[in-house]
Amino acid sequence: MAALTHMTIGIYSGSFNPVHKGHVALCDYLVRQGLVDQVWLIRSPLNPFKVESAQTLAPDADRAAMLRIAVRGHKGLRVSTIEDQLPKPNYSINTFHALEEQFPEHEFHLIIGADNWLAFDRWRAFEEFLTRYHLIVYPRPGYEMGEEEKLRLGPEAIRNVRFVDAPLYDISSTEIREDIAAGREPAMLNPRVFAYILEKKLYL
Repeated sequence: MAALTHMTIGIYSGSFNPVHKGHVALCDYLVRQGLVDQVWLIRSPLNPFKVESAQTLAPDADRAAMLRIAVRGHKGLRVSTIEDQLPKPNYSINTFHALEEQFPEHEFHLIIGADNWLAFDRWRAFEEFLTRYHLIVYPRPGYEMGEEEKLRLGPEAIRNVRFVDAPLYDISSTEIREDIAAGREPAMLNPRVFAYILEKKLYL
């Protein structure tokens, strides 16, 4: 029996409501820079920090389908629906426990924006996460990330955290949905994703 191949996998989880070019460009950048071997994009059924906006979500199956369309042809990017197997609302620590159990041959790194890093101590079991797993933190417009912000949880907390100088993508999914509702094609939306949205009559 052939040995399983070890890979470093970036986990990029989000609502992706809808997925846009900025999401894919960030993942491409991380793979291209050799920071991870692959990025798995996980469409979260329900973000525990966004429960109040659940009514704006497109159906789970449609958001997963749009992700698959968006990553088509992008080497190193794939879509995972592992969170569909977990209770709602789900927490990233549970996702990583499940990933570790199902794919013990891989090392998983959570990809988050600077806005989430600045609130990371509000996350479920954040101390366990920082001790047991790896994080990749990318810049977000309007969120300062100097040394004070990086060290906000203490120097020991960032042993498994990598801060990357990825390009900034100031794109709002809310504005994209508003453009679609107004009959406009958003420039930052993959045309194939837009065609799917029109076919399924999403966000109208």
